[in-house]
Amino acid sequence: MSPTPITEDEYGLEDQSICQRAFKSCLNSREKKYFPSSSDPSFEQMIKILVVGPGDSGKSTILKQMRVIHDKNYSNEECRRYKPVIIQNILDSTIRLVEAMDIFNINFDEKDNSANYEMIQRCYEKLRSGDINDWNQNSEDYCNAIKSIWQDISIKSCFEKRNLFYLMDSTEYFMDNLERICSKQYVPILDDILRVRQPTTAIQEYTFKISGSYFLFVDVGGQRSERRKWINCFENVTCLLFVASLSDYDLKMSRDELRSSNSNEDEEVNRMRDGLDLFKTLINWKKKVYHQTTRNSQKQESTEVLLFGNCSIVLFLNKEDLFEEKFRRSSLKQCFKDYQETNSTEQAKQFIAHKFVEADDTLRTSSQGRDIYWHYTFALDKKCIETVVASRFKNKSTFKFSSEINYHIY
Repeated sequence: MSPTPITEDEYGLEDQSICQRAFKSCLNSREKKYFPSSSDPSFEQMIKILVVGPGDSGKSTILKQMRVIHDKNYSNEECRRYKPVIIQNILDSTIRLVEAMDIFNINFDEKDNSANYEMIQRCYEKLRSGDINDWNQNSEDYCNAIKSIWQDISIKSCFEKRNLFYLMDSTEYFMDNLERICSKQYVPILDDILRVRQPTTAIQEYTFKISGSYFLFVDVGGQRSERRKWINCFENVTCLLFVASLSDYDLKMSRDELRSSNSNEDEEVNRMRDGLDLFKTLINWKKKVYHQTTRNSQKQESTEVLLFGNCSIVLFLNKEDLFEEKFRRSSLKQCFKDYQETNSTEQAKQFIAHKFVEADDTLRTSSQGRDIYWHYTFALDKKCIETVVASRFKNKSTFKFSSEINYHIY
Protein backbone atom coordinates (compact mmCIF):
# COMPACT_ATOMS: atom_id res chain seq x y z
CA MET A 1 0.00 0.00 0.00
CA SER A 2 1.39 3.38 -0.94
CA PRO A 3 2.07 5.81 1.90
CA THR A 4 -0.52 8.49 2.63
CA PRO A 5 0.93 12.02 2.59
CA ILE A 6 0.26 14.14 5.64
CA THR A 7 1.90 17.45 4.78
CA GLU A 8 4.47 18.87 2.45
CA ASP A 9 4.66 22.31 4.02
CA GLU A 10 7.57 22.81 6.40
CA TYR A 11 7.75 26.57 6.05
CA GLY A 12 4.83 27.99 8.02
CA LEU A 13 3.29 29.50 4.89
CA GLU A 14 -0.20 30.94 4.91
CA ASP A 15 -2.99 28.63 3.76
CA GLN A 16 -4.08 31.12 1.18
CA SER A 17 -2.00 30.99 -2.00
CA ILE A 18 -0.13 34.06 -3.14
CA CYS A 19 -2.20 34.06 -6.34
CA GLN A 20 -5.42 34.34 -4.36
CA ARG A 21 -3.97 37.06 -2.13
CA ALA A 22 -2.77 39.01 -5.16
CA PHE A 23 -6.21 38.78 -6.73
CA LYS A 24 -8.13 39.78 -3.60
CA SER A 25 -5.79 42.67 -2.85
CA CYS A 26 -6.43 44.17 -6.27
CA LEU A 27 -10.23 44.06 -6.13
CA ASN A 28 -10.34 47.55 -4.66
CA SER A 29 -7.43 48.77 -6.75
CA ARG A 30 -7.50 50.91 -9.86
CA GLU A 31 -5.35 48.24 -11.47
CA LYS A 32 -7.88 45.43 -11.08
CA LYS A 33 -8.63 45.37 -14.81
CA TYR A 34 -5.17 43.89 -15.31
CA PHE A 35 -6.04 40.90 -13.12
CA PRO A 36 -8.38 38.04 -14.01
CA SER A 37 -11.94 38.28 -12.75
CA SER A 38 -13.05 35.78 -10.14
CA SER A 39 -15.26 34.10 -12.76
CA ASP A 40 -12.43 33.77 -15.27
CA PRO A 41 -11.57 30.04 -15.44
CA SER A 42 -7.97 30.86 -16.36
CA PHE A 43 -7.51 32.38 -12.89
CA GLU A 44 -7.38 28.90 -11.39
CA GLN A 45 -4.59 28.05 -13.82
CA MET A 46 -2.54 31.17 -13.14
CA ILE A 47 1.13 30.40 -13.65
CA LYS A 48 3.29 31.63 -10.80
CA ILE A 49 6.83 32.66 -11.74
CA LEU A 50 9.22 33.28 -8.85
CA VAL A 51 11.81 35.82 -10.03
CA VAL A 52 15.05 35.56 -8.06
CA GLY A 53 18.70 36.43 -8.45
CA PRO A 54 21.47 38.47 -6.84
CA GLY A 55 21.14 42.22 -6.40
CA ASP A 56 21.77 44.40 -9.45
CA SER A 57 21.26 41.51 -11.88
CA GLY A 58 18.46 43.30 -13.74
CA LYS A 59 15.36 41.48 -12.47
CA SER A 60 13.33 44.63 -11.93
CA THR A 61 14.42 46.08 -15.28
CA ILE A 62 13.13 42.99 -17.07
CA LEU A 63 9.80 43.26 -15.26
CA LYS A 64 9.54 46.96 -16.15
CA GLN A 65 9.99 46.03 -19.80
CA MET A 66 7.35 43.32 -19.48
CA ARG A 67 4.93 45.83 -17.99
CA VAL A 68 5.36 48.09 -21.02
CA ILE A 69 5.07 45.16 -23.44
CA HIS A 70 2.16 43.29 -21.86
CA ASP A 71 0.41 45.79 -19.63
CA LYS A 72 0.67 49.55 -20.06
CA ASN A 73 3.09 52.46 -20.28
CA TYR A 74 4.05 54.59 -17.30
CA SER A 75 1.78 57.54 -16.63
CA ASN A 76 3.20 61.04 -16.33
CA GLU A 77 2.59 60.93 -12.58
CA GLU A 78 4.43 57.62 -12.24
CA CYS A 79 7.37 58.98 -14.23
CA ARG A 80 7.65 62.00 -11.94
CA ARG A 81 7.98 59.73 -8.90
CA TYR A 82 11.26 58.41 -10.26
CA LYS A 83 12.93 61.84 -10.33
CA PRO A 84 14.29 61.80 -6.73
CA VAL A 85 15.61 58.26 -7.20
CA ILE A 86 17.40 59.18 -10.43
CA ILE A 87 18.99 62.22 -8.81
CA GLN A 88 20.07 60.10 -5.85
CA ASN A 89 21.60 57.57 -8.29
CA ILE A 90 23.64 60.37 -9.89
CA LEU A 91 24.82 61.73 -6.55
CA ASP A 92 25.63 58.24 -5.29
CA SER A 93 27.71 57.49 -8.40
CA THR A 94 29.56 60.79 -8.03
CA ILE A 95 30.39 60.05 -4.39
CA ARG A 96 31.53 56.49 -5.16
CA LEU A 97 33.85 57.74 -7.91
CA VAL A 98 35.41 60.30 -5.57
CA GLU A 99 35.80 57.71 -2.80
CA ALA A 100 37.52 55.41 -5.30
CA MET A 101 40.36 57.93 -5.60
CA ASP A 102 41.48 56.77 -2.15
CA ILE A 103 41.77 53.21 -3.48
CA PHE A 104 44.15 54.36 -6.20
CA ASN A 105 45.84 56.99 -4.03
CA ILE A 106 45.14 59.89 -6.38
CA ASN A 107 43.70 63.39 -5.96
CA PHE A 108 41.51 65.68 -8.02
CA ASP A 109 43.25 67.11 -11.05
CA GLU A 110 41.17 70.28 -10.60
CA LYS A 111 41.48 71.63 -7.04
CA ASP A 112 38.07 73.33 -7.16
CA ASN A 113 36.46 69.89 -7.25
CA SER A 114 37.17 69.38 -3.55
CA ALA A 115 34.66 72.14 -2.79
CA ASN A 116 32.30 70.75 -5.42
CA TYR A 117 32.45 67.36 -3.73
CA GLU A 118 31.54 68.83 -0.34
CA MET A 119 28.54 70.51 -1.96
CA ILE A 120 27.44 67.20 -3.50
CA GLN A 121 27.75 65.41 -0.16
CA ARG A 122 25.48 67.96 1.54
CA CYS A 123 22.91 67.65 -1.23
CA TYR A 124 23.03 63.85 -1.03
CA GLU A 125 22.33 63.82 2.70
CA LYS A 126 19.37 66.18 2.27
CA LEU A 127 17.95 64.07 -0.53
CA ARG A 128 18.29 60.90 1.52
CA SER A 129 16.30 62.56 4.29
CA GLY A 130 13.50 63.27 1.80
CA ASP A 131 14.31 66.91 0.98
CA ILE A 132 13.99 67.31 -2.81
CA ASN A 133 13.42 71.08 -2.57
CA ASP A 134 17.13 71.79 -2.07
CA TRP A 135 17.91 70.11 -5.39
CA ASN A 136 15.04 71.84 -7.18
CA GLN A 137 16.16 75.26 -5.97
CA ASN A 138 19.87 74.77 -6.69
CA SER A 139 19.86 72.22 -9.50
CA GLU A 140 21.97 74.39 -11.81
CA ASP A 141 24.75 74.74 -9.22
CA TYR A 142 24.66 71.03 -8.44
CA CYS A 143 24.67 70.18 -12.13
CA ASN A 144 27.79 72.28 -12.73
CA ALA A 145 29.52 70.71 -9.71
CA ILE A 146 28.75 67.16 -10.91
CA LYS A 147 29.87 67.95 -14.45
CA SER A 148 33.14 69.38 -13.20
CA ILE A 149 33.83 66.29 -11.09
CA TRP A 150 32.82 63.91 -13.89
CA GLN A 151 35.19 65.65 -16.34
CA ASP A 152 38.13 65.58 -13.92
CA ILE A 153 41.02 63.49 -15.29
CA SER A 154 41.42 61.62 -11.99
CA ILE A 155 37.73 60.68 -11.95
CA LYS A 156 37.96 59.44 -15.54
CA SER A 157 40.90 57.28 -14.45
CA CYS A 158 38.79 55.81 -11.64
CA PHE A 159 35.91 55.18 -14.02
CA GLU A 160 38.16 53.12 -16.29
CA LYS A 161 38.98 50.90 -13.28
CA ARG A 162 35.36 50.56 -12.14
CA ASN A 163 35.57 46.77 -11.98
CA LEU A 164 37.68 47.24 -8.82
CA PHE A 165 34.90 48.95 -6.87
CA TYR A 166 31.11 49.09 -6.96
CA LEU A 167 29.59 51.56 -9.41
CA MET A 168 26.13 51.51 -10.94
CA ASP A 169 25.97 50.39 -14.57
CA SER A 170 23.86 53.43 -15.41
CA THR A 171 26.48 55.97 -14.26
CA GLU A 172 27.75 56.93 -17.71
CA TYR A 173 24.23 57.14 -19.15
CA PHE A 174 23.01 59.53 -16.45
CA MET A 175 26.17 61.66 -16.64
CA ASP A 176 25.76 61.97 -20.41
CA ASN A 177 22.16 63.14 -19.87
CA LEU A 178 22.92 65.47 -16.98
CA GLU A 179 21.77 68.69 -18.70
CA ARG A 180 18.34 67.23 -19.44
CA ILE A 181 17.95 65.72 -15.97
CA CYS A 182 18.97 68.95 -14.22
CA SER A 183 16.45 71.10 -16.10
CA LYS A 184 13.55 72.57 -14.12
CA GLN A 185 11.02 70.89 -16.42
CA TYR A 186 12.59 67.44 -16.15
CA VAL A 187 10.23 64.46 -16.22
CA PRO A 188 11.91 61.03 -16.43
CA ILE A 189 11.46 59.14 -19.69
CA LEU A 190 11.25 55.36 -20.05
CA ASP A 191 14.97 55.01 -20.77
CA ASP A 192 15.69 56.77 -17.47
CA ILE A 193 13.24 54.59 -15.53
CA LEU A 194 14.70 51.38 -16.93
CA ARG A 195 18.17 52.42 -15.74
CA VAL A 196 17.18 53.46 -12.23
CA ARG A 197 18.96 51.51 -9.50
CA GLN A 198 16.43 51.00 -6.74
CA PRO A 199 16.99 47.84 -4.67
CA THR A 200 13.88 45.68 -4.25
CA THR A 201 13.28 45.62 -0.49
CA ALA A 202 9.74 44.26 -0.52
CA ILE A 203 8.04 41.49 -2.44
CA GLN A 204 6.63 42.90 -5.68
CA GLU A 205 3.88 41.12 -7.62
CA TYR A 206 3.05 41.67 -11.30
CA THR A 207 0.28 39.99 -13.26
CA PHE A 208 0.39 39.79 -17.06
CA LYS A 209 -1.78 38.05 -19.61
CA ILE A 210 0.35 36.33 -22.25
CA SER A 211 -1.27 34.32 -25.06
CA GLY A 212 -4.49 33.88 -23.09
CA SER A 213 -2.79 32.71 -19.89
CA TYR A 214 -2.30 34.68 -16.70
CA PHE A 215 1.16 34.87 -15.19
CA LEU A 216 1.95 36.08 -11.69
CA PHE A 217 5.57 37.25 -11.52
CA VAL A 218 6.83 37.57 -7.94
CA ASP A 219 9.95 39.74 -7.68
CA VAL A 220 11.95 39.41 -4.46
CA GLY A 221 14.92 41.45 -3.27
CA GLY A 222 18.25 40.12 -4.47
CA GLN A 223 20.45 41.73 -1.82
CA ARG A 224 21.83 39.29 0.73
CA SER A 225 19.93 41.00 3.54
CA GLU A 226 16.63 40.45 1.69
CA ARG A 227 17.00 36.75 0.91
CA ARG A 228 15.60 35.57 4.24
CA LYS A 229 12.20 36.84 3.02
CA TRP A 230 12.15 34.56 -0.01
CA ILE A 231 10.80 31.55 1.86
CA ASN A 232 7.42 33.30 2.10
CA CYS A 233 7.09 33.06 -1.69
CA PHE A 234 7.91 29.38 -2.24
CA GLU A 235 4.33 28.14 -2.25
CA ASN A 236 2.71 26.96 -5.50
CA VAL A 237 5.59 28.01 -7.74
CA THR A 238 5.24 26.85 -11.33
CA CYS A 239 8.54 28.18 -12.62
CA LEU A 240 11.72 29.51 -11.06
CA LEU A 241 13.13 32.39 -13.12
CA PHE A 242 16.70 33.11 -12.05
CA VAL A 243 18.37 36.27 -13.37
CA ALA A 244 22.17 36.52 -13.27
CA SER A 245 24.45 39.19 -14.71
CA LEU A 246 27.01 38.02 -17.27
CA SER A 247 29.09 41.14 -16.66
CA ASP A 248 29.58 40.40 -12.94
CA TYR A 249 32.50 38.05 -13.52
CA ASP A 250 35.17 40.65 -12.70
CA LEU A 251 33.26 42.57 -10.01
CA LYS A 252 33.44 42.35 -6.23
CA MET A 253 30.51 42.81 -3.88
CA SER A 254 30.45 46.19 -2.18
CA ARG A 255 31.23 46.60 1.51
CA ASP A 256 27.67 47.83 2.07
CA GLU A 257 26.29 44.55 0.73
CA LEU A 258 28.67 42.45 2.82
CA ARG A 259 28.01 44.51 5.94
CA SER A 260 24.22 44.20 5.58
CA SER A 261 24.53 40.41 5.41
CA ASN A 262 26.85 40.23 8.45
CA SER A 263 29.79 39.08 6.34
CA ASN A 264 33.39 39.88 7.11
CA GLU A 265 33.90 43.41 5.78
CA ASP A 266 37.39 42.54 4.59
CA GLU A 267 36.13 39.54 2.67
CA GLU A 268 36.28 39.78 -1.12
CA VAL A 269 33.32 38.12 -2.80
CA ASN A 270 33.12 37.87 -6.57
CA ARG A 271 29.64 38.92 -7.69
CA MET A 272 29.23 36.15 -10.26
CA ARG A 273 30.39 33.55 -7.74
CA ASP A 274 27.78 34.85 -5.32
CA GLY A 275 25.10 34.47 -8.00
CA LEU A 276 26.31 31.00 -8.93
CA ASP A 277 26.29 29.86 -5.29
CA LEU A 278 22.78 31.26 -4.87
CA PHE A 279 21.55 29.44 -7.98
CA LYS A 280 23.08 26.18 -6.76
CA THR A 281 21.46 26.57 -3.34
CA LEU A 282 18.00 27.25 -4.75
CA ILE A 283 17.76 24.52 -7.38
CA ASN A 284 19.15 21.89 -4.99
CA TRP A 285 17.18 23.01 -1.92
CA LYS A 286 15.37 20.10 -0.30
CA LYS A 287 12.41 19.94 2.06
CA LYS A 288 11.01 17.15 4.20
CA VAL A 289 7.76 15.42 3.30
CA TYR A 290 6.12 13.51 6.15
CA HIS A 291 3.90 10.49 5.56
CA GLN A 292 2.40 7.56 7.43
CA THR A 293 4.03 4.17 7.02
CA THR A 294 0.58 2.61 6.49
CA ARG A 295 -2.90 4.06 6.25
CA ASN A 296 -3.86 2.99 9.80
CA SER A 297 -0.48 3.55 11.39
CA GLN A 298 0.33 6.46 13.65
CA LYS A 299 4.01 6.27 12.79
CA GLN A 300 5.44 8.91 10.52
CA GLU A 301 8.39 8.79 8.23
CA SER A 302 9.97 11.58 6.27
CA THR A 303 11.68 11.79 2.93
CA GLU A 304 13.54 14.67 1.34
CA VAL A 305 12.42 16.04 -2.01
CA LEU A 306 13.64 18.96 -4.07
CA LEU A 307 11.77 22.13 -3.17
CA PHE A 308 11.62 23.14 -6.84
CA GLY A 309 11.72 19.59 -8.18
CA ASN A 310 8.42 19.94 -10.04
CA CYS A 311 9.18 23.44 -11.30
CA SER A 312 10.70 24.46 -14.58
CA ILE A 313 13.96 26.36 -14.23
CA VAL A 314 14.51 29.34 -16.53
CA LEU A 315 17.84 31.15 -16.41
CA PHE A 316 18.28 34.64 -17.84
CA LEU A 317 21.97 35.46 -18.29
CA ASN A 318 21.50 39.21 -18.41
CA LYS A 319 23.61 42.25 -19.35
CA GLU A 320 24.91 40.57 -22.48
CA ASP A 321 25.78 44.00 -23.89
CA LEU A 322 28.04 44.92 -20.95
CA PHE A 323 29.68 41.50 -21.06
CA GLU A 324 30.59 41.84 -24.73
CA GLU A 325 31.93 45.35 -24.13
CA LYS A 326 34.23 44.38 -21.25
CA PHE A 327 35.24 40.88 -22.43
CA ARG A 328 38.00 42.28 -24.65
CA ARG A 329 39.71 44.09 -21.78
CA SER A 330 38.98 41.95 -18.72
CA SER A 331 39.75 38.23 -18.41
CA LEU A 332 37.13 35.69 -17.41
CA LYS A 333 39.88 33.94 -15.42
CA GLN A 334 39.25 36.46 -12.65
CA CYS A 335 36.19 34.39 -11.82
CA PHE A 336 36.94 30.97 -13.30
CA LYS A 337 40.52 29.74 -13.05
CA ASP A 338 39.76 26.79 -15.34
CA TYR A 339 38.65 29.02 -18.20
CA GLN A 340 40.72 28.62 -21.36
CA GLU A 341 41.29 32.02 -22.95
CA THR A 342 39.52 32.62 -26.26
CA ASN A 343 38.62 35.62 -28.39
CA SER A 344 35.09 34.32 -28.90
CA THR A 345 32.44 36.00 -26.77
CA GLU A 346 29.99 33.25 -27.74
CA GLN A 347 32.28 30.55 -26.36
CA ALA A 348 32.84 32.60 -23.20
CA LYS A 349 29.09 33.03 -22.67
CA GLN A 350 28.52 29.31 -23.18
CA PHE A 351 31.28 28.58 -20.67
CA ILE A 352 29.42 30.66 -18.06
CA ALA A 353 26.09 29.06 -18.95
CA HIS A 354 27.53 25.58 -18.46
CA LYS A 355 28.91 26.61 -15.06
CA PHE A 356 25.35 27.35 -13.98
CA VAL A 357 24.05 24.09 -15.47
CA GLU A 358 26.72 22.10 -13.64
CA ALA A 359 25.38 23.50 -10.36
CA ASP A 360 22.39 21.17 -10.72
CA ASP A 361 22.97 18.12 -8.51
CA THR A 362 20.40 16.09 -10.49
CA LEU A 363 23.04 15.76 -13.18
CA ARG A 364 24.46 13.05 -10.93
CA THR A 365 21.23 11.02 -10.87
CA SER A 366 19.12 9.47 -13.57
CA SER A 367 15.87 9.04 -11.65
CA GLN A 368 15.06 12.73 -11.17
CA GLY A 369 15.50 15.70 -13.40
CA ARG A 370 13.91 18.82 -14.77
CA ASP A 371 13.98 21.05 -17.79
CA ILE A 372 16.42 23.93 -17.55
CA TYR A 373 16.22 26.66 -20.18
CA TRP A 374 18.63 29.54 -20.45
CA HIS A 375 18.64 32.71 -22.51
CA TYR A 376 21.13 35.53 -23.01
CA THR A 377 19.30 38.79 -22.38
CA PHE A 378 19.79 42.54 -22.63
CA ALA A 379 17.18 43.94 -20.25
CA LEU A 380 17.35 47.47 -21.67
CA ASP A 381 16.41 46.22 -25.14
CA LYS A 382 12.63 45.97 -25.39
CA LYS A 383 12.79 43.81 -28.52
CA CYS A 384 15.14 41.34 -26.82
CA ILE A 385 12.87 40.89 -23.80
CA GLU A 386 9.77 40.69 -25.99
CA THR A 387 11.38 37.96 -28.12
CA VAL A 388 12.67 35.94 -25.17
CA VAL A 389 9.36 36.11 -23.30
CA ALA A 390 7.45 35.16 -26.44
CA SER A 391 9.67 32.14 -27.09
CA ARG A 392 9.71 30.96 -23.49
CA PHE A 393 6.51 31.86 -21.64
CA LYS A 394 4.13 31.40 -24.56
CA ASN A 395 5.45 27.86 -24.84
CA LYS A 396 3.34 25.76 -22.47
CA SER A 397 5.88 22.92 -22.58
CA THR A 398 8.10 25.15 -20.44
CA PHE A 399 5.84 24.38 -17.50
CA LYS A 400 5.72 20.60 -17.81
CA PHE A 401 7.87 18.42 -15.61
CA SER A 402 10.09 16.08 -17.59
CA SER A 403 11.33 12.64 -16.57
CA GLU A 404 14.60 13.41 -18.28
CA ILE A 405 17.17 16.10 -17.71
CA ASN A 406 17.21 18.45 -20.67
CA TYR A 407 19.24 21.60 -21.09
CA HIS A 408 18.29 24.09 -23.75
CA ILE A 409 20.08 27.19 -24.99
CA TYR A 410 18.46 29.94 -27.03
